[in-house]
Amino acid sequence: MDYNKKILQFFTNELSSEQREDLKLEMASDSGVNEDMKLQQEVLFSIANQGDGFDDFKKQLNEIGQEFLEEQDEKRNSFKINYWLAAASVIVVIGLGSYLGLLRDASYTGGQAFVEYYSPYGTDMTVRGGEESSLFNRALESYQSGDIDAAIVSFKELSHENEELAGFFTGLCYMEMGNLELAKSQLQSTQEIAIFYEEQIKWYLSLCHIKLEEYEPAELLLTQLQTSGNSYSTKAKELLDKIDF
Repeated sequence: MDYNKKILQFFTNELSSEQREDLKLEMASDSGVNEDMKLQQEVLFSIANQGDGFDDFKKQLNEIGQEFLEEQDEKRNSFKINYWLAAASVIVVIGLGSYLGLLRDASYTGGQAFVEYYSPYGTDMTVRGGEESSLFNRALESYQSGDIDAAIVSFKELSHENEELAGFFTGLCYMEMGNLELAKSQLQSTQEIAIFYEEQIKWYLSLCHIKLEEYEPAELLLTQLQTSGNSYSTKAKELLDKIDF
């Protein structure tokens, strides 16, 4: 069976309820089908959440998608295109808003949740430049500018002055690097001594668990945040509602 075609039809809402359920059963029993579905979801959700700088790529996808829609049933040998790129472009053609609605009604995974809800911490914090900058300011400036290796070095140097702050931001650096296991470990150890950054650590740690598909500890953290009445309460509630824990 051509599961690539089935997955595309799933996202373009062309399958009946019975066919959708059949595909979900195949995902549960066939790891290859499951991985293909997750890949497609993450690609498309990433596209949907990019800013204006992604407009050129969306335009290119749109052009490819129009061609794909016109020719997909004609079986022309001259028409060769990467399947996932074609599928992504079809979603651009039918509308990202419609796609997101379909996605949330389908298998909303940890990968999509992470893409939607993760954003670097402290982007609005003021950094004082110059030679007289404090160690924290230099570390934060490196973090904000994307020089993560330098930021980690500086934050670790700061640990003897403020272990909680240094541990929290080091965990954030690991998240920026994409090392979720290391970020999780760092945030968990910092959580044990946390006072000022307790809620922030819970939020970012829950995102690590979600991305790693460790849903039980994520649910616990999000439930704590939901009832805390802080700035993360609303987002925690949204995530609890969206993910099938």
